[in-house]
Amino acid sequence: MVNFRFETEKVEVPAGKLWAAPGKTDHYRDTAAEQLWSIVAEIQKGRPWQDVVTDRYAQNNPWLYRIITSPARDLFLRQHPPAPGSQVLDVGAGWGQIALSLARRGTTMVTALEPTPERIAFIQAAATQERLVDQLHFVQADFQDINFGSAFDLICCIGVLEWVPKFRPGEPRVVQLDFLRHVRSALRPGGKCYLGIENRLGLKYLLGSRDDHTGQSNVSVLDAGLASAKHHALTGQPLRAFTYTHAEYQALFREAGFVEIETHAAFPDYKLPQLILPCEPSAAFNKALIAQTIPPEHDGVDGHTLPHSEEYISHYHSLAAMEQAQLFCPSFFFVLQ
Repeated sequence: MVNFRFETEKVEVPAGKLWAAPGKTDHYRDTAAEQLWSIVAEIQKGRPWQDVVTDRYAQNNPWLYRIITSPARDLFLRQHPPAPGSQVLDVGAGWGQIALSLARRGTTMVTALEPTPERIAFIQAAATQERLVDQLHFVQADFQDINFGSAFDLICCIGVLEWVPKFRPGEPRVVQLDFLRHVRSALRPGGKCYLGIENRLGLKYLLGSRDDHTGQSNVSVLDAGLASAKHHALTGQPLRAFTYTHAEYQALFREAGFVEIETHAAFPDYKLPQLILPCEPSAAFNKALIAQTIPPEHDGVDGHTLPHSEEYISHYHSLAAMEQAQLFCPSFFFVLQ
């Protein structure tokens, strides 16, 4: 049973059940709602969910297909698994890549929280098909509208923080800070948050690769004020998705009240990581990076491999020789406590 408050209502959700908050309709989507509902319907009729996803996306949208199905999605969780018996919250659970993986281990209870109705329905349908529902609770809601109290040993926020201001009003950094404080309030004493996100000073962005969230080059890589001005000039719209430098993340996390922060570099990114290295101590990280085979960089918008990988490797090795490469990796995994 998972317990929380929604507005003035006290809610209890048994394992395997779904609770949905009323109201909001503006959610993050990477595919049309009606298309995903049709996928859910096929799964509920008994067709293996992997087959349905393969038919829909393997040829027509191979990047989304990899995002949904790649075993790399939970690499960090496999390298840093929660302790048996842990209560885990997956915020912004998406297509269930983390929640389902954790449930398959059978040693943790997982709450999949996802505001998009058809996405949480997909996770529940896949979990039912795999006979995993006894390990899962399903909550369809905006995380900041839910008050769990100190309930979880681990909270996963993988690819979420940058999008939070897109769907809530207010100055973006303040909205993100409030989100992080809410995460901290839902952790038990000694609990941890795993947070995956891009580095705005990632080498590929400095060299002109498109930002994963806007599809623009040479905008989000800049400081927040200049990036906002350039984005507005290009689109006429305010910039609401923000990533930061390593130092800016550290300041944000500490302001939110986290006192222990571990940083891990992810190559080619946190979405489909092939190589994950701890960044502390920096001398050890940079020595290890020179000794490793660095995976080719890819575009975060559609996944195509970026050309001239030997040039990226040359730059990384030069930065590593100066013990600075950790500041220019494409993505981070942070462990916040």
